[in-house]
Amino acid sequence: MKKQFLTIAFLLVLGWQAAFAQYEDAKDGMGVRGIFLNYQFPITNEWRNDQFTTGAEVEYVRHLNKALNLAIPLRLAKAEFPTDRNGGINDSPLIGLDATLQLKFFRENAFIYPYLYGGIGAINERFEEFSFSAPAGLGLNFRIAKHTYLSLKGEYRFGFDDLRDNIQLGAGLLIFIGEGTTLPPAPKDTDGDGVPDDQDDCPLVPGLPQFRGCPDTDGDGIPDREDECPNEPGPAATKGCPDRDGDGIPDKDDLCPDEPGTVATQGCPDRDGDGIPDKDDLCPGEPGPAATRGCPDRDGDGIPDKDDLCPDQPGPIAIKGCPDRDGDGVPDKDDRCPDTPGPASNFGCPEVQQEDKETLDLAMSAVQFETAKSTLLPASFEVLNQIVTIMNRYPDYKMRISGHTDSIGSAASNQTLSENRAKACYDYLIVRGIKPDRLSYVGYGQTRPIADNRYKAGRDKNRRVEFELYIEE
Repeated sequence: MKKQFLTIAFLLVLGWQAAFAQYEDAKDGMGVRGIFLNYQFPITNEWRNDQFTTGAEVEYVRHLNKALNLAIPLRLAKAEFPTDRNGGINDSPLIGLDATLQLKFFRENAFIYPYLYGGIGAINERFEEFSFSAPAGLGLNFRIAKHTYLSLKGEYRFGFDDLRDNIQLGAGLLIFIGEGTTLPPAPKDTDGDGVPDDQDDCPLVPGLPQFRGCPDTDGDGIPDREDECPNEPGPAATKGCPDRDGDGIPDKDDLCPDEPGTVATQGCPDRDGDGIPDKDDLCPGEPGPAATRGCPDRDGDGIPDKDDLCPDQPGPIAIKGCPDRDGDGVPDKDDRCPDTPGPASNFGCPEVQQEDKETLDLAMSAVQFETAKSTLLPASFEVLNQIVTIMNRYPDYKMRISGHTDSIGSAASNQTLSENRAKACYDYLIVRGIKPDRLSYVGYGQTRPIADNRYKAGRDKNRRVEFELYIEE
């Protein structure tokens, strides 16, 4: 009996398809499907083919709009209704009627026509008891003729009564039926520009056919929707905006609209190509960085070469771009002690401390020799060692050692004695680690007295060795 019912329903569907195949404007549809029901799965959560029962469904479908259809399916089936959650089953016939809305993802004339649906339904069990449910599911139709589809459905039905949730699957045919031989209505054209709304990208504003119904107010060949300056004609290169100097930068964004320039300089000329517009470039004919406002800076110290006293050596602004290794504010080229900080008043060298000056003054009388000889007495070693310390403290200084005698004896012998005594001190300092190129010695004999040689006290002062620290120019 069941097979006969399905065969008759299938033949009816084919007859409908043949009768209405000539219609183009089809809004009503009829569907016939075989259905498979399972009331056990929601209880057991186990997918078993032997728990499915079969039936048939006839469905009326009405096209509402581009997004929605109304569907009313009527079905007749055999069902195995659970009587409890322990496996009890009541095998009985079922009649059901639903009302659902279908949310379409494509128009009906597409090859694949999927949709989601949901609604409300009623069933009659054993032709005695009524119950209600809410179906929700997915449909998928495949177009096999002008109005004919292979129709597949799958849904979950939420029963309002206990033990009435179920799964329903369906497969069959769906045919949309035309409305007759009436002529199709004229295409809608809301803005009256001669371009139908379904082909008009601007359906509310009159436009031109070549722009799919969109206007071109300034007549520059660029539709207003793509024209950044819809009321001023301009080329496509600047998106419809005017460009008086033709540099490819629209006048509205061009800081120099009457002089061609580059994008990097916002439309202003840049003769030397350094990225700084000529109007802001202090050296427009020579490329240079922004830090020096477009002027060359060979040493990269941020001071333009034209203002840099040492353009090939980086240095601070305070000394006009010249290097200053010791950071004392005296440029290396003028600094006699470039690695040791000192004031400009002392040529960039550290000043000799007062206590060191006093030690050097003391050395004149503290350095002692054997009588009439150039042999240093041990009493001299302490002050000479202090001089070594001073020399190490001022590594950029040099020392001049000068020997002097009193006037007793011949001038020639005194000259020789003074030279030998100065050299003895010179040799001592070298032995103690002072480099020879930092030292020099000279003898003046009796030619530079500092006291009266007629008296013993004066002669004692004149017999001396002087130690002079100086900075070489």
